[in-house]
Amino acid sequence: MATMTAGQPSGGLLPFTRLVLIVSAVVQLIFGAVGLFLVPLWNSFFWTSPLPAWPDAAMHFASLNYLATAIAALYALQRGTWESARTYFAFSFPYIILSVIIALITAADPGVPTIMWLYVLLSVLYLPAVAYAWRSQART
Repeated sequence: MATMTAGQPSGGLLPFTRLVLIVSAVVQLIFGAVGLFLVPLWNSFFWTSPLPAWPDAAMHFASLNYLATAIAALYALQRGTWESARTYFAFSFPYIILSVIIALITAADPGVPTIMWLYVLLSVLYLPAVAYAWRSQART
C-alpha cells in the first residue's frame, strides 16, 4: 500500500508534474495531428521558408513520432506514478535539448523562420519546467 507524503501517495504525481505532462501531450498531439492530416498547413505555418517543405509521406511518418510521444505522456499521466513520468521526461528532456541545438545550427544555414524561434522559446520554458518537476518529485 502506498504511503502518504504531503497529501500525495508515494510515487504519485505532483500537480505541477501533471501540468507539464498535459502541456507536453497537447503540444505533441497538435503537431502530430497537423502533420498527419494537414501537411499544407504544416508547411505554411509550422515549418515555413527558408526551410524546405516536407513531402507528405515524410511528414506522415514524422507525425507518428509526435503522436507516439503524446501517447507516452498521456500514459504517464494516466498511470499517475513518478516512475512513468520520469521515463517520459528521460526521453523528452534530451530530445528538446538536441532540438534546440539543431535549431541553432540550422539558423546559421539556411536560416530559420520566426516560428522556429517560438519553438526555441517554448523549449526554453519547457526544460526548466521538467527540471523543476523532476526535482520536486524526487523529494516526495
